[in-house]
Amino acid sequence: MLSQVWKSCHSSVCCLNFLNERGVSIDTLTGFKVNHSLVTTDYAFYIPKAKKVEISFVDEDANTVVTSMRIPYQEFINDLRIGIFDNQTGYSIFKLDFPDFREIPGLKLCERRKFQIGNEVVMLAFSSGCPNLSLRSGIISSFFSNSQGNRFFHFDGLSCLGNSGAPIIDPENMQVIGIVSRRNTPASQSYKLLSDIITANIDELSKTQGIVKYGDVDPIQVLIANQNQVKQLANNLYRYTAQGTTHVVMLDQILSYFNENSSHEYNNERVKQEFDISLS
Repeated sequence: MLSQVWKSCHSSVCCLNFLNERGVSIDTLTGFKVNHSLVTTDYAFYIPKAKKVEISFVDEDANTVVTSMRIPYQEFINDLRIGIFDNQTGYSIFKLDFPDFREIPGLKLCERRKFQIGNEVVMLAFSSGCPNLSLRSGIISSFFSNSQGNRFFHFDGLSCLGNSGAPIIDPENMQVIGIVSRRNTPASQSYKLLSDIITANIDELSKTQGIVKYGDVDPIQVLIANQNQVKQLANNLYRYTAQGTTHVVMLDQILSYFNENSSHEYNNERVKQEFDISLS
């Protein structure tokens, strides 16, 4: 069953690689195609120092790039963004109606709203620093809602940085039932808090450099170097340590968007057909 999920769905999942002004990768997310749109996590709006985003789809071997495109980051978030979404939704939608991506198949969103704890599900995702797409299985282990009323479930299976935005798929029907939102977890919030504290420490220490010296040694510089080492260690642990429980946002809001959009497209096509018939 899991191999069938791979065969049916791998070609619709992409890597979003965010590059700085020197062309160096500074972050990665996962996304997937639905109709003529790209769906990913709402974190795609908030990548500091990103200048370009590279969108890549791979072949069945999980590595060979089938098609890829680089887009200026500002164009990506300003011109290709569909609708206005804030930091509370857990997802974002972008236009993907480019010739390079028209042959890429889209995934289908599941209309079902209720699931059982213990149901087996599958994640297809790219991980930070890795160019290959991966399949991971797990179960739905719990449900909860946040303060904004958005519904989530826990994916009880390993996830890594870069998995955010990945589809969670029901292997029974090959449909998407949720979107990975790994960066809204307590671990992510703790890392951000630790990083902010270390940055504040370095800023304060920098103000007193050169005031005190022991021989040729500036103890403040030693403390700054120590803080940078701790920050690098925390960053590496966060980036490369897998978690066993992942937040997955459910599709309530995104289904409403796509259903409304499909209805508008259907009505426009129907009006066009009736107009063509009247002319003939």
